[in-house]
Amino acid sequence: MNRIVPARLALSAQGVPYSEAFDDIYHSAEGGLGQARQVFLAGNDLPQAWRGRTLFTIIETGFGQGLNFLATWQAWRADPARSTRLHFVSVELHPFSRDDLALLHARYPELAPLATELRAQWPALTQGMHRLWLDDGRVVLTLGFGDAAHLLPQIEARVDAIYLDGFAPAKNPGLWQVPLFKALWRLSHADTTLASYTVAGAVRRGLTEAGFAVDKVAGFGGKRQMLRGGTARSLRHAASGPGERSALVIGAGLAGSGVAERLAARGWQVTVFDGAVAPASGASGNHAGLMHPSYSRDDNLLARLTRAGCAATRHQLAALAAHGLVVPHRHGGILQLAKHAGQAEAMAQIASAGNWPQLAFLDPGDPAALPGSSRWGGWWFADGATISPSALCRANLVRHPELVTVRTTAMVASLAATAQGWEARDADGAILGCAAVAILANATAARLLTQAEGLPLADAPRVATVVADDPALPVHALAGDAYLTAALDGWRVAGAAPLANGLAQAQADNLASLAAILPHAAPLEAHVCQSRACARPGAPDRLPLIGQLPLPRQDGACHQLRQIARQPGLYGVLAFGSRGLSWTMLAGELLASQLEGEPLPLARALVEAVDPARFMLRSLRSGHA
Repeated sequence: MNRIVPARLALSAQGVPYSEAFDDIYHSAEGGLGQARQVFLAGNDLPQAWRGRTLFTIIETGFGQGLNFLATWQAWRADPARSTRLHFVSVELHPFSRDDLALLHARYPELAPLATELRAQWPALTQGMHRLWLDDGRVVLTLGFGDAAHLLPQIEARVDAIYLDGFAPAKNPGLWQVPLFKALWRLSHADTTLASYTVAGAVRRGLTEAGFAVDKVAGFGGKRQMLRGGTARSLRHAASGPGERSALVIGAGLAGSGVAERLAARGWQVTVFDGAVAPASGASGNHAGLMHPSYSRDDNLLARLTRAGCAATRHQLAALAAHGLVVPHRHGGILQLAKHAGQAEAMAQIASAGNWPQLAFLDPGDPAALPGSSRWGGWWFADGATISPSALCRANLVRHPELVTVRTTAMVASLAATAQGWEARDADGAILGCAAVAILANATAARLLTQAEGLPLADAPRVATVVADDPALPVHALAGDAYLTAALDGWRVAGAAPLANGLAQAQADNLASLAAILPHAAPLEAHVCQSRACARPGAPDRLPLIGQLPLPRQDGACHQLRQIARQPGLYGVLAFGSRGLSWTMLAGELLASQLEGEPLPLARALVEAVDPARFMLRSLRSGHA
């Protein structure tokens, strides 16, 4: 597990921010903001290049103190002909802490409003990709913390401009290698531009080998020359855009509402169908649910996906509240109790080995732990939350009322491809709606449609029991052999026993499990309001299915996901299991980014891990398909 080592704030003799690790300054002594504007913006013909565009994407090889980004954002805001959206992707091996950024940004009072907004969303300094939505979502910063040599090949984007920055090639040669330049070329198209402050011969030769053409031009400050260039040969043709921005979304639960909101935020016209009388009538209809990341020794796929997913949901809660749509939730933390001594030992090791600021291991005797609740202690998720899933669904569906139409008691019985996209029909054959894109967000019911009948989806029915809050219960939420949410509007939810032996037995099992972890609490039978069954649809590997659906039959050998033939315009956001709150907004953001041709919010390995075609690929590789 790779730890992120934060940058240490230091100044050179001239008062310029300085890296002791690389023995180099962060920007020219003549001024970081001037360098950003002349070298990187002007070097990429900005702001002219983004004018009249719907989307403009920039990638940078060293975020540092964020001056290039802030200068770009400032110029974009000041330009009345700016692109509709601005994406900025950057990688950084040694990011600054929020406090150190505040000290550095104080030198630039003209950037204060933007710098303050950036720091307010500054992520925990943990490895991997972090997405920040700024300027009411119009500016999106995707930060990769870690080694650029590992991160850049994992980025999926189509970039219009490259800021080739970082410490001098003599000080940090690893950032100026041909494989890294080739990774940037892979993200480029025929009109992509490039700029850098350095004209080192090895850099020019490496860029040429990778497929770029560069020239020396007048430099900034004390540097006589800098580089400008672009692609000499192109891997990709210029994109034509997504075409008509219209979608049918089947399912009005967490999955469907999340993708509908993320598409509508980009201007899509969305119609959501659900066979029930109201949204969130299925598994998403619980009074409350828990959301927290997963952690592992090797920072596995599940851990990275849940961290990204929880961050996306936390941002969405704040964004909805800013528009008057307050979703009931509590960020009071979650205590996950170890089930045995071996698990407790593993939990303690993971908490101490990783750089997870929101995770701690609590010993049984720790004052913060719940007395008598566990012989072994457990994990404390400081950023764990109790959230109303049904309220989140409703807020997502009404966030863009002019763009999202919800049709309940409208069961989609069949889908048919048309010249314009997809057509949804009911059981009588009547047309319910047409759109360029169709998205299945209807859990295991998706398999009732011919196009998705081969997806490996299955329900794991569980029961959630609503109980009245009581002063004797812990304020925070609990998880382990059973779970208990924090209180929302005076009610809590306990669960989640299997439904196999009926609703009454599952309710009794829920209460018995709670009594085992809360031995000093009064019996909760008298506090029960109701119990309801939840389907918990999932996939065999317990990861969601997010992306374009494969054709049921494949011709020819397939050894990689990109070789799998897909159903044009047909997508899925499915198999959320027990992690609907963790994955709903991440799934919507990922799918919307794919449809819009935007940089993806996840590393390639994670995108492939949730690809709906992954099971088909495994079968094809093994010769069973």
